[in-house]
Amino acid sequence: MTNPFVQSNFPRVPGDYYPTIDPRCVWGFLEHFKPRGMVVDPCAPQGSGIVDTLTECGYAAMGYPDAWSKFAAEWVVCNPPYLRGLVDKIIQRQIERVQHGVLSGVAMLLRSGFAFAPIHKPLFESPYYYGEIKLRFRPWWSDDHSKQPIHNFVWHIWTRTRKDYSKPHLMFADGIDPRQK
Repeated sequence: MTNPFVQSNFPRVPGDYYPTIDPRCVWGFLEHFKPRGMVVDPCAPQGSGIVDTLTECGYAAMGYPDAWSKFAAEWVVCNPPYLRGLVDKIIQRQIERVQHGVLSGVAMLLRSGFAFAPIHKPLFESPYYYGEIKLRFRPWWSDDHSKQPIHNFVWHIWTRTRKDYSKPHLMFADGIDPRQK
């Protein structure tokens, strides 16, 4: 029997550290949300393309090396590591911060199929789950553009300001640079 999942031809990176180098991902988030205060990427021990792009677009943003420690922010915007089990704990910790009023919102960049796994069900049954932003492009994860990207990604969003908890919002984004509008 063959493996039903698409396997990458690239070697795994230690700690699953894949920085978001494609700015269109952040631009897609900004098509729908405009954070007013500090934005933190709590999974950025070596820096963050998310933080770089937000800063270039005029937002206050900083990377942080620890998703569990205390930090002051309005939003968490993050491409979490995909280590099984760890990603759920990171997301759950940030949802708790929304629940306790520490954060206004959380945006997690994840593969489009992430929400389908039964183990992730509690994350999406949270009353703070706002919805998803489907990216209408496949992000590049390396500077080597010799092979087309094969995975679709979405931003999953949790906020304190959700109005109708029974119907998550479905949004689409083209990843257009907001400074060009």
